[in-house]
Amino acid sequence: MGKFKYIFVFGFLPLVMTGCATCPTDPAEAELYHQTNDPLEPMNRGIFAFNQMAEGAILRPIAKGYRFIMPELVRNSIANFFDNLKQPVYFANALLQGEFKSAGAILGRFTLNTIWGVGGLFDIATEANIPNPENDFGQTLAKWGWRGDGGPYLMLPILGPSDVRDGIGRGVDALAEPATWLVEPEVWYTGWAVNNINAYANNIDLLENLEKSSADYYAALRTMYRQNRAKKINSVIDSTETTEEKAPAYEADFSDIDWEDE
Repeated sequence: MGKFKYIFVFGFLPLVMTGCATCPTDPAEAELYHQTNDPLEPMNRGIFAFNQMAEGAILRPIAKGYRFIMPELVRNSIANFFDNLKQPVYFANALLQGEFKSAGAILGRFTLNTIWGVGGLFDIATEANIPNPENDFGQTLAKWGWRGDGGPYLMLPILGPSDVRDGIGRGVDALAEPATWLVEPEVWYTGWAVNNINAYANNIDLLENLEKSSADYYAALRTMYRQNRAKKINSVIDSTETTEEKAPAYEADFSDIDWEDE
């Protein structure tokens, strides 16, 4: 039951964290409040500082050692494997969103990569030009009517950038993954750790360059996260957008990186 407690806490923590958010009474502060939609910024920055400390002391050294040992081909295969495990959840969300073309693409990817890609280790589907729309429950909530920014911006411990809608979406998607129910907690935690270390190792150059070039790294990540999510949310709200256009706004999909991340 340990993994379910973890998913529940981090999936629904946003609801608890936003309970104390109040709009300032000063007109100038109120305008900034609505522009950034970050009413918990002091707390968020504190959590961000903790995440940065954990990243520098633990995750970054591990990821760099991992990257030195593991060839790029192996790291890509690991990323492909864990992405393939998420395809059933993407498929269910695509159906809930009425995105049947996306659902067909997801089903095709999962079938092709599972059978011919050795359980998902090799991304045969991308080579066959089958798109990977990655429909998630945050998008589903938006499709059902929870539009806009998805609630106040949140910096979650360990998990990183989110908002209320997408934080809930993460929890639901994690609970819906078959691996959550089919494997023992020790295996699940190990897989979660390997997936996130692998994702961080593959994107460490992007993150380090962004940190060095940003006057305010916290604000830069907030902007990039929101732009990335806005594109993904709009892709299911705007029915005129094609499946091929549903790509992350940046090279790294920030919903999958847990920013010491799914």
